[in-house]
Amino acid sequence: MGFPDCGNSLAGLAGAVAEVFLQQNLINKDICSPMGTEVEADVLNWLRELIGYAVNNKLTDVSQLGGAVTTGGVMSNTYALMAAARKYPDKKIVILPNNIGHYSLSYATEWLNLDVKVVYCKTKQYRLDQVELKRLLHFYGESVLFVGVYACDSMTSTCEDLEGVYHVVKEVENDIWLHADACHGFALSFSDAYRSKVTYLRHYDSCTMDPHKVMWLPYTLSVVLMKNADDFGTLSRTNALIMDDPLSFGKTTPFIGSKPYDSLKLWMVMKTLGVHEIGEMVEARISNADLFYAILNSDINFYVGNDDILFSVIFQYVPDKDAEIEQINDVNRSIYRKMLSDGEYYFHGFDIMVNGSKRFVLRYNSGNIDVTEKELRAAVNYIKKLGKEIAHE
Repeated sequence: MGFPDCGNSLAGLAGAVAEVFLQQNLINKDICSPMGTEVEADVLNWLRELIGYAVNNKLTDVSQLGGAVTTGGVMSNTYALMAAARKYPDKKIVILPNNIGHYSLSYATEWLNLDVKVVYCKTKQYRLDQVELKRLLHFYGESVLFVGVYACDSMTSTCEDLEGVYHVVKEVENDIWLHADACHGFALSFSDAYRSKVTYLRHYDSCTMDPHKVMWLPYTLSVVLMKNADDFGTLSRTNALIMDDPLSFGKTTPFIGSKPYDSLKLWMVMKTLGVHEIGEMVEARISNADLFYAILNSDINFYVGNDDILFSVIFQYVPDKDAEIEQINDVNRSIYRKMLSDGEYYFHGFDIMVNGSKRFVLRYNSGNIDVTEKELRAAVNYIKKLGKEIAHE
């Protein structure tokens, strides 16, 4: 109940098993992956179409597909930053949200030795403070290389105001790379009810997706897409030994040599279920999170730290209405340690600023739609039981 990854898709599991026996290495099409290359191209094109990027249906060179399947969100975000630095080599400022940031974007600046400065923009309700963003853009001017946002962030699953941020950036400076880490939120594109939250992804220079997080696939499978395929093509390299073929995926995946046929898992899920049924599964995740939020909100022993609910609910057990925040934090840290020791339930635990105060929160993440209301209520009662025991020690 604390993590988005569950890997319980039968089609995805079947694809993972088949992948091992097929032994296709996508580093080279002719030698290693005559079928896998075409399947991976299909997957990339489907995802591009899903979020509104232009699609290249004539596969003549993989560098023109405008994306790649990678090992995880860390690698996918790193590729986006690499492409941005190649396009704007003289710019040195990277702007990221504070409080909710995933480590991959800031760490990638060091891994790539980009010699850039990371500047953190204030957030309000887990989204960029657009007034502060505009101030930073004006302050740093033409030096700004990259602005990164989250759709949805990995701590609260709050979806950024993608349209608002886009217009703030473009009104100040057009030549800035806009990137959306949508490792969690891209799945909203499958849902008729929630698609509007991420429709503006199509205007961003790049976005990243983690199907192993939100589409119930066994590890690992992440994707990076770029609006302009030529931008992605700048990452391409060739080698006469094995990557001289224009259809060899190895030439478009920096840091990855031999390339597993992971895309088969997603291909099988999308072919088996289709967009509509995947959308229903996404909506079931959100319904479970809404239910968990309602359970906590009706109980005076709980404080809930977010209210724009998609996949996650951050919360604290409150031992007494007059308890100080530090006392509440200590109790919840103890609950977290005892929960890990017991091994019966799991919620994530971390520090985050909530309404101006640093809190240690527990986090429910609705990753597995097979979790029932009965199990959610039992988990809440378990946390209450631990909280009462710890508070009265």
